Amino acid sequence: MKKKLTLLLLTSFVFTSMYAQKASREEINYSDPFQVDSSEYFLIPTLVDNDNKDAYGKGKGYLPWSHYSEIHFYHTGTNQIRKLFNGQRTLILPFRSTSYSYIKEPVNEYPANILNNHIVYLARTENFNDDNALDTEDPVYFYISTKSGENLTQLTPKGMNVISWTVSKDKKMILVKLQVDKNRNKKFGEGDDQVYYRIDLNDDVSKIKTYLISL
Repeated sequence: MKKKLTLLLLTSFVFTSMYAQKASREEINYSDPFQVDSSEYFLIPTLVDNDNKDAYGKGKGYLPWSHYSEIHFYHTGTNQIRKLFNGQRTLILPFRSTSYSYIKEPVNEYPANILNNHIVYLARTENFNDDNALDTEDPVYFYISTKSGENLTQLTPKGMNVISWTVSKDKKMILVKLQVDKNRNKKFGEGDDQVYYRIDLNDDVSKIKTYLISL
């Protein structure tokens, strides 16, 4: 009886040690922070890497390691942190520079995503093609929040893939170009139409209007 108990304890110890070793090998990597204007808020994105494969599933596309899995809003005055997507499985495209050059620019270049009163996020949040994974084959949606990370709202329709977005010179409107899955093959590319949506900004996120432009 003592031998069986000893063997059971030894087996349990080995499995616990193996799990601890695996967990210790997993890395958490962060992007350099972005300060929101001259405020006390900093954005600290968590980077997607090879250790995240299991969390996102094995699908038809690939997992882009340059993307963010979450964005943390850090308030330097209160030393408090808020998660933007609050643990939801998400692939957030990296913030783009205010310059549209293909030349590599400094990491701390002020991103175009930070507007006068809002912050824009392009993110994959839906397993659109039903392959039990979230990856590059799923659509990119257009999200917006206040500059403190509150009232996160999806502004573009489900099932439409964001290709690009352009802010008007007066910063009051955004034009978003999207792909529609016209042939209903759960993919975006050849055979699909492109459309434009207009977003009329408002300081109150709940009052922002989004509608299709008939071209």
